[in-house]
Amino acid sequence: MYHVFYKLDQEKQNRIINAGTNIFSLNDYKHASTDDIASEAKIAKGSLFQYFKNKKSLFIFLYEYAMKIFEKKVYEKFNFDEKDYFKMLRQSLNFTMVLLEKYPYMYKFVIKASCEKMPEIAHSMKEINDKIEEKMYKQMFKKIDLNKFKDGTDIEKLNKMIAWCSEGIWNEGVKNHSSMSEMYEQALDIYDFYKNAVYKEEFL
Repeated sequence: MYHVFYKLDQEKQNRIINAGTNIFSLNDYKHASTDDIASEAKIAKGSLFQYFKNKKSLFIFLYEYAMKIFEKKVYEKFNFDEKDYFKMLRQSLNFTMVLLEKYPYMYKFVIKASCEKMPEIAHSMKEINDKIEEKMYKQMFKKIDLNKFKDGTDIEKLNKMIAWCSEGIWNEGVKNHSSMSEMYEQALDIYDFYKNAVYKEEFL
């Protein structure tokens, strides 16, 4: 689908990717300008649309590209042998902070894209995220020690509730321009709250 783009030399590819993630991280989809992306990438706007069918195609390509990089880094660095559910969550959160520091524009773009309100874009983001989350959750939690949980705990529902809370923290944080450290501490508070709710007393 992006075969013309991948025929470009790596330096030019990087310029376009960096320019796109930067402009889309600073603006929502509707107000992000392809003129600005082309200008920052030092290419003609007409050239940009030789590589990508339209603005939406570029946006989705950049999102998938970013998520593939993050997924690759996860498999390189993550300890999937961790057996404690909440330690695994903290590991995931800490890894997120590392990615943010190493790829600030790209991570900011991913967060903003995940909050996109335009129906056509929001639908595409959800499809991509659902596939990745299903794969990652299976990998992350396959070795978790279930004996630490109180009898009757529904792990699938717990995953969903924590995911909803985490999404709410990020969305509210982006909206209110909260610092990453503030959102990080809020997420830790959520983990502690649920740990006290679902773990047996001897594991608290």
